[in-house]
Amino acid sequence: MKEIALQKARQPGHHKLNTLREYLQNYILFLMQKVGMSACLYFVGGTALRFLYQLRRYSEDLDFSKGEDWASRDFSIYMKKIARQLEKSGYNFSLKLKEDQTIQKASIGFSDLLYELELTHRSEQKLSIHIEVDANPPGGWSSEKTIVNLHLPVLLQHYDLPSLFAGKLDAVLSRQYTKGRDIYDLFWYLTKWKHLKPNFVQLNNAVRQKQKDFPGIHEDNWLKMLADRVQSIKWTQVEKDILPFLESRDDLFTFTKDNLLLLLQKDSR
Repeated sequence: MKEIALQKARQPGHHKLNTLREYLQNYILFLMQKVGMSACLYFVGGTALRFLYQLRRYSEDLDFSKGEDWASRDFSIYMKKIARQLEKSGYNFSLKLKEDQTIQKASIGFSDLLYELELTHRSEQKLSIHIEVDANPPGGWSSEKTIVNLHLPVLLQHYDLPSLFAGKLDAVLSRQYTKGRDIYDLFWYLTKWKHLKPNFVQLNNAVRQKQKDFPGIHEDNWLKMLADRVQSIKWTQVEKDILPFLESRDDLFTFTKDNLLLLLQKDSR
């Protein structure tokens, strides 16, 4: 499997680093299904948008929210099972785990791959895939199951589109710093599904986990709240963050602050 990952990344015209990372993400999702881990979790975040809806940017992490049965499962045991499968597939890697009451994290640091692709001069430099489980997700979400076949076929249990949208809007409104990928994803949502509305129950629950006095977001004010947030950000920071992950930097011709604000005008929807 290691050689397949390298072959995928070496294909002409591909982004070597992003293609390699995406193949590894797909393989880890497959292994999570194989060891029974994914049946207790719901796929969320930017990588979920990439795998499920062909988001036009690459993503770094594998993010999940716990299901009802997750409390009785052992995160570290699942990750060790996945590590054994990776060893059998010929990968050299390290595994780091961090667990608390609200977040469970694993970092798999793959050795040699970047060096073999000539993306670094240091053989010890690692490519890390981070897996994060939200053990205290906000309530109100809905879910679906979808089979995807980006590199390997895998069954994904995930939030439905309005719930995924709510998760993204929570990140835009609540994150303490500007993450360009959040803003790009907001633009992508608004251009791809012009009449999509977020799951407002989940969105309010999510924001209130961090802002107890949050006044509430609903159908009449959500676009204005987002427009106010977009107005406050420095667009150069947005572009700097998103550029390494774009399939094509030509997206930046249309992905502009003025165009995003245009999409957020209520009378345009």
